[in-house]
Amino acid sequence: FQIRGSFEHTYQLLTSYFVEVRLVDPDLVFDIQTTSCKDKKFTRCFWYFGPPKKTYKLLRPVVVIDKTFLKGGYHGTLLTAIAIDPNNNIFPLVFLITDSETTESWTYFLEMFGLNFHGYDTRFVVISNRNAKIINVIPKVILFAIHTFCVFYISSNINTTLESTRIALISINT
Repeated sequence: FQIRGSFEHTYQLLTSYFVEVRLVDPDLVFDIQTTSCKDKKFTRCFWYFGPPKKTYKLLRPVVVIDKTFLKGGYHGTLLTAIAIDPNNNIFPLVFLITDSETTESWTYFLEMFGLNFHGYDTRFVVISNRNAKIINVIPKVILFAIHTFCVFYISSNINTTLESTRIALISINT
């Protein structure tokens, strides 16, 4: 249930919304893709705000990528990339709404991210879950990235896999 209109109407307004946002933020980049000119079925939408290359230089060279599932009238997946700013705040970088999480959608997302933020000559760390699609795409698309896994996902996998065994992560203060 949408408070203001249907999901279908909301997706139809995406282009108009981004054109309006661009009036305030001329550096906004967005790309909406549909299946064909005739039926214009939504397939995916990529966007980011602000001047990326200037902004990214201020952030830590660590990027976290993840996905979440969209609920409602139109199911889909939201792919995101975030970084940490100099004040230790989360800084959202790029977004992609797509019909499903596929190798193709991760490839497109990471290509757009790489082209608009890093170029391909800057070393940085990408943190993700242990998704095989991401593991296979990162070394092909972002050549200078160091890919590592989120300790939360590793811990969850250990706990799920070894339910009967008690494992404690101990931090030693020095």
